[in-house]
Amino acid sequence: MEADNLKVATFHSHYGAIMFRKRVGGNAVLKPVPRSLSSSCGSAVFFTSPFSPETTDENTEAVYLKDGDGWREIWKR
Repeated sequence: MEADNLKVATFHSHYGAIMFRKRVGGNAVLKPVPRSLSSSCGSAVFFTSPFSPETTDENTEAVYLKDGDGWREIWKR
């Protein structure tokens, strides 16, 4: 997965992560949350497609954009 425009979404439940991955489609991949970010369930979705808040639901915790060696929050519930 390209580092350019890489985003990661975190979730309150594994089910929320699975459903978000289906909604985002494309090259979205379900993986463990990076250690530098927190998550209630430990699952994250990594994706490079454009982010829209409409793809979130009550299980979505936050969405981050890769920024150098770290992550920058771009959306939070």
